[in-house]
Amino acid sequence: MIEFLSHSERAQMPTVAVVRGLYRAASAEPPLSEPEAVADLFADIYGSAVEHEEVAAVVARHEGEVTAFAYGHPWTWEQQEDAWSAELHRTLGTASALLDGTHVLSLLVRHPGAARSALGSRVLEAWLTGIGGGPVWLQTTDIETPALRLYKTFGFDSIGHGPKAPNGEPGLVLYRRGVSR
Repeated sequence: MIEFLSHSERAQMPTVAVVRGLYRAASAEPPLSEPEAVADLFADIYGSAVEHEEVAAVVARHEGEVTAFAYGHPWTWEQQEDAWSAELHRTLGTASALLDGTHVLSLLVRHPGAARSALGSRVLEAWLTGIGGGPVWLQTTDIETPALRLYKTFGFDSIGHGPKAPNGEPGLVLYRRGVSR
């Protein structure tokens, strides 16, 4: 079952511990092979976002277990006061203007046991539809991954590099124009 949850339904969103476990499972294998500390970081960022942002999420469950998850929130430069956002603005230069007034897709993750099931695609499509199809951006690792191929399939294009990803490499910033309705 795939379900879109608005910020008013945040009590139904996965806990930080669930997101941490799912991200650990998904990122432990190649091509990411990330240490558990990276999953901890992304889970903590999620917890903070649920408390402080208008989070929209999509949760996929199978037999009661979360098998895939995506979340994000509206983004304006005026609301960004942290060092990471300042570095993002600086490194993108004039392309940073594209991000103002959009949504940021902060995380899309699926359990490795659901590989090649199109679950990631269905979750991303549900999230994009749930937020109204407007413009979206994200930052991902700049390596060839199934996620990067998925984003490109959905019309995301590179607009530059942002702050370093947890692997120490510059993060690739992708942008998708809104769809006309």
